[in-house]
Amino acid sequence: MEKKPTAKKKSLLKRLLYIAYLFIAVFILLEVVLRLFDPFHLRLKGDKIVLPVNQQLQIDNSINPRLEPHITNTRNSMGFRGPEWPSSPDSSLTMITVGGSTTACHFLNDTKTWPWLLGKKLEDSFNHVWMNNAGLDGHSTFGHEILLNDYLVKLNPKVILFLTGINEIENDEPSFHDKMNTRGAYTDFTHYIFENSEVLNLFLNLSRGWKAQKMNNTTNALMPFNDLPTLRLSDSVINETLLLQDPYLEAYRKRLTGIIDTCKSHGILPVMLTQPLLFGKGVDPSTGINLEERELHGHRNGKLEWLVLEKYNDVMRELCKEKKFHVSTFQH
Repeated sequence: MEKKPTAKKKSLLKRLLYIAYLFIAVFILLEVVLRLFDPFHLRLKGDKIVLPVNQQLQIDNSINPRLEPHITNTRNSMGFRGPEWPSSPDSSLTMITVGGSTTACHFLNDTKTWPWLLGKKLEDSFNHVWMNNAGLDGHSTFGHEILLNDYLVKLNPKVILFLTGINEIENDEPSFHDKMNTRGAYTDFTHYIFENSEVLNLFLNLSRGWKAQKMNNTTNALMPFNDLPTLRLSDSVINETLLLQDPYLEAYRKRLTGIIDTCKSHGILPVMLTQPLLFGKGVDPSTGINLEERELHGHRNGKLEWLVLEKYNDVMRELCKEKKFHVSTFQH
């Protein structure tokens, strides 16, 4: 014979239903309120790109002695690192840098990044220099194109500097990091909910900020050069790897062409920067370590890694020569 629920169980069920109802009601109310009025302004939404804004990360570093023990990483209301948009942009030299982690300089203080230092250096030659850093960790030219079309052309700075190369190697589609800032890049239900829910994004950003203050995020510790095994590669292996880059190089050239043409059509001067690399030819004079023969990624050494990267740098050099644009080479 089937047992009837006791009064105690009925009471517990009612309480659980009431809590669920209350949670849903509050969630919907917060969703409506945050869509009408966002007091935190944690995200900037374009047609495709979503940027973190008005955020300051306080990072405690106890791992890498080459970095400062306390690092401040600030993003302004545009989602970039640097001052707010000038009140008189027509009378200012407005410049924005675009790139991956080499540009973002996540683990450097706001006033120690190369875009900030370059902006200060240019003040010796120009009046009213405004420089912002739009670098995003892991971004490639797939992400740069979206950022350019979705937001930068609307700002219309006079100059945009593009530092690209390392994230293009054997890359034929947007990377995980490119997709992280792109609306609709992930079609699964979880990403859809987080992209479209103001409440969930609020808690996600608050959680990230709290973790950044409580945890040591300087995972980029000093690379143990002496611990890296030696790897010598034959010329045939090196040449075979270089030949494999051809289809990726052609696609990279097309993306760079699109970026340059978009800048030109909006009256923006693109300045292209080739990618430097720690490893390469020769012996490091500071450590005496042969950077050519240190093993990287399990199947390449420093020499091959540099030769591969130079193939992509050469694409930029040749394209800029054709289009009569200036290309700058970072010292390797």
